Amino acid sequence: MISNPVKMMITVSGIDVQIVRKNIKNLHLGVYPPNGHVRVAVPEHVTDDNVRLAVVSKLGWIKKQQQVFRDQPRQSERTYISGECHYFFGKRYRLELIERTGKYEVQRLKSGKLKMFIKAGASIESKEKLLNGWYREELKQMIPLLLDKWQPIVGKKAENLGIKKMKTWASKR
Repeated sequence: MISNPVKMMITVSGIDVQIVRKNIKNLHLGVYPPNGHVRVAVPEHVTDDNVRLAVVSKLGWIKKQQQVFRDQPRQSERTYISGECHYFFGKRYRLELIERTGKYEVQRLKSGKLKMFIKAGASIESKEKLLNGWYREELKQMIPLLLDKWQPIVGKKAENLGIKKMKTWASKR
């Protein structure tokens, strides 16, 4: 039987820490974007005092990670207006918003523009949904080529494939 995780907040040395108790074996501490939110997933039997000790023992690392997030350049809040920059596979494109009746769509032009066709007065949310859907469809079209290239190199064949919107991004340095 799967139980719902129990969440609570504590403060350790001035840092707010979210504790998530769930059916796991080990403690997992993470610092998450965009602002360095600290989360500790712990087995259900671990006490708050033990969580505090674990956090205190990693304070230097936590503060370093939070500083990395503070120092990262931030992309401005997206409003989906003409002239705004959006990226596709690392290349910058200027958005050109064209209001019309009919089918919503996005077109990528060689001139470095993304044309978004949408009805007049469309909300930011509907523009965001349209662009994210376009990204997803573009990626789906590229997957067979990527699989053809990488499966022989890796020596494995993909059995399943899924595209997910990631909440966080991690890298090993």
